[in-house]
Amino acid sequence: MSGSRQRPALGAPPADLDAFPRSRLSPDTPLYRAHTRGRSPWWFSADLSGRFDLLPPHGTCYLATDVETALRERFGHELVDLGVVSFEAAARTAVSMLRVPASRWLANSCARTAASFGMTREIATTPDYAVTQAWAAAFHATGRHTGIRYQTRFTTGATANAAAVFDAAGQQDWPSDPRPLSGVTACRKAGIAAAHRPTRRQVRVVQPPGSTG
Repeated sequence: MSGSRQRPALGAPPADLDAFPRSRLSPDTPLYRAHTRGRSPWWFSADLSGRFDLLPPHGTCYLATDVETALRERFGHELVDLGVVSFEAAARTAVSMLRVPASRWLANSCARTAASFGMTREIATTPDYAVTQAWAAAFHATGRHTGIRYQTRFTTGATANAAAVFDAAGQQDWPSDPRPLSGVTACRKAGIAAAHRPTRRQVRVVQPPGSTG
């Protein structure tokens, strides 16, 4: 054994990922995306702000298998740090139920055999997006993987709960949810509290001990 267990274990992808395990994502599988209200949920990011973003002309759309996961990924640190989301943030959000228009084969990062390719759970937790984006690019380059199945960073559980789908960068005109849930309703259904920020009149300023004011 060598090296510290406190250093990241996930490195660059291997040169050959053709045999990396895959799982099928079919059009009859419901998926969920929390997005800005009034905007299309089918946005494929290519600005490297997302974990598995590809470079233009390709992009990645991030989808969850349930409403709570979709919301936790959208609100991220705010929800973890405060235990609630602001009512304003929830009101700006919609949650759409979506289906891919055709079957896709996703690289299954949660498969037991994925570890033999150097894959670790850090694929979904590391803040080093350069590494995860390199894996996404390598999967895309195989021509056999049109996305990634993974476990999300801001949720817990034993199985994959998200899919990063590859396609052309930007907005895609795929069928959308005609009646998406409002963010406030979605939060309530998922058991996530949405609270108004306190006003100045509701906040009482208390001087610390020993302060002269």
